Amino acid sequence: MADGSYIPLRDLGREDDGDDSGSGSGSGREQSAGAAAAAGGLVARRAGRAGKRGRTTQSPGSEEAEGEAEGEAEGEEDPAELEGGAGPYRRRDDEAVWSRRALVLPAAMFAAMGLLALAVAAAGRVRAWREGGSEGAEAADPRVFPFGVDRARVGGGQYAVRLIHTNDAHAHFLPHGADGDACEPSRGGEPSRGGAAGCVGGAAYAKAVVDQLRGGAGVGGAAGSLLVNAGDEFEGSIFHVLFRGNVSARLLNAFAYDAVALGNHEFDLGPDHLARYLQLVRAPALCANLAFARARPALQAAVQPFAVIDRHRIGVIGVLTPETMASSRMGPGLHVTDPVAAVNDARARLARMGITRVVLLSHLGYDADRALAARADPGIALIVGGHSHTLLGPNATAGPYPTWVASAANPAWQTAIVQAKALGEYVGYLDLVFNDDGSLDARLTAGAPVRVDVAAADSPVRGLPPSRQIERLLRPFVAQAAAYARQPVGAAAAEFAAPAGKRDPAELALGNLVADALAWAARPVPVAVLGTGSLRRRLPAGPVTRAALIDALPFADRLVAANVTGAQLRALVAATLAGARNGRPVDTSLQAAGLRWAAGAIHVRTAAADYDRRPVAGERWEPLDDARAYQVAMPAFVAAGGDNMLDELAHTVPVDESVRGPVERYIARFSPVAPLLDHRK
Repeated sequence: MADGSYIPLRDLGREDDGDDSGSGSGSGREQSAGAAAAAGGLVARRAGRAGKRGRTTQSPGSEEAEGEAEGEAEGEEDPAELEGGAGPYRRRDDEAVWSRRALVLPAAMFAAMGLLALAVAAAGRVRAWREGGSEGAEAADPRVFPFGVDRARVGGGQYAVRLIHTNDAHAHFLPHGADGDACEPSRGGEPSRGGAAGCVGGAAYAKAVVDQLRGGAGVGGAAGSLLVNAGDEFEGSIFHVLFRGNVSARLLNAFAYDAVALGNHEFDLGPDHLARYLQLVRAPALCANLAFARARPALQAAVQPFAVIDRHRIGVIGVLTPETMASSRMGPGLHVTDPVAAVNDARARLARMGITRVVLLSHLGYDADRALAARADPGIALIVGGHSHTLLGPNATAGPYPTWVASAANPAWQTAIVQAKALGEYVGYLDLVFNDDGSLDARLTAGAPVRVDVAAADSPVRGLPPSRQIERLLRPFVAQAAAYARQPVGAAAAEFAAPAGKRDPAELALGNLVADALAWAARPVPVAVLGTGSLRRRLPAGPVTRAALIDALPFADRLVAANVTGAQLRALVAATLAGARNGRPVDTSLQAAGLRWAAGAIHVRTAAADYDRRPVAGERWEPLDDARAYQVAMPAFVAAGGDNMLDELAHTVPVDESVRGPVERYIARFSPVAPLLDHRK
């Protein structure tokens, strides 16, 4: 990334007191104190929005308990912030949000009143859809997406609702180009400051698209729709490095999600940090297959297997990829169990509560979602996916939007699957028509992923202005990030190319640079290894800024050292070259320092030397000895068995709290660094 490319959003300096969401700001004015400017009025706006949307939930802790409206009219609270991150934030009032009422009516009277209420609500709902609106619906807008179902075809026993979904934002809060660099899109054909075609995404524009989709939902705007998130808000940009989830939590609340799933990267800063983060998120955080072998009260209180959105009588389940145990920092006592068994159990519990409309928020990946849809018990109407960053649609190679999968146990039951790529580039929506048994009417259910591109001539959101609410929220964080991003680290004599993907088999100069830095930081350790998946972007020639380094190495990981046998190193090289180990895929290729392989022969550096890959006196290489133990530096992710590169190492020694820090110091020490290769094969 070029120096200073993290630019403010368009017109960030403009004063504007209105909340563009249509729900009223509740704040009435801008606050003036640093990061508090973004927080000003958020609680009040949220309370106003909750009243209009009428969102209610049921707790999975009692299958007979009635849900309670959120009732978020909160008083003044002490601001709180995530440890290690910047920016104050208000804690959610868990009891106000998730408390349950005792049933005080006699059973017979309650049943009679419930049946009457359901009948009246159903009649009013069908009448409203067929008449094309209802009292309180948002005003029409030329850009709204009209409800995609012919209301005349919705039967009296059916229920229709618009579901809006996002996934895998990875802290990409600003618009970005195809190369990932931050940019500012053209609007209406006229470039704004730094405007560029092909500039997509950005939280302010995504929120504007969500508002348009809510406006087209048919009845009641936001109340007539459902907004969900399939996980991985963490990792991927300078915002996560600096603010450690504070901005993500604010944005989830400002968007007013109904439910969010946990992604594997939500665990990257450890379970304690995740618990604190989830205390800031107002939407229920869902994961049905997270098991606790030992008590973690804060995290257990923050995560639930499912939630019921009472205004639609829809149960929402969350599920997480088991790969998280190897790919993230889950900590002791946490396990990810079989997703199919967990989903079956949660769906059965919902059925006992009388909930037949069930949506699954899955952070498994598209292929795993299709397998789960076939293997799980019938009863899951829709899977909203994430993790694989898959784009579905008529022109997408992965599959159609939605993808329909038949249950192996009952082929008549069809589950729809959707996903909306990643990094905020798309917002997906699906207009659902439920039958009375909870299945979807495939003839009427329809939708599409909407690309957040306000500049393209053929874009349905061309010229759409960004959300002023989100611009205000981001303003102080963008300013802090821009100042940090511009700070120089050193210089590169030439460009260090990015990998073609996690499994790129090529030896990379960028991988050599990082591995050299890790060995240098752990000296006198002579060997360092890492997965190519740790490398994401090129390092450009010329000045190297902190922004460029974060782009190249976006993940938060610790540096450790361990004694590794020659046999383990030989198996590591073989597994990463073959792409498989122990019958499972190895999801990365290998980058290394002090380890060379060619034509089946492996040599290891046995004494630390200079770290710029030029031969020097005293550097010794010898054939790898399977019986010998070698000191090896590596990211903690690799030592924990990440990407199936190695079996988890029982004993490691901490070297540094980050991988990026040693690389930054190495570049500063040896600048200008040059791209060099060992010519491994």
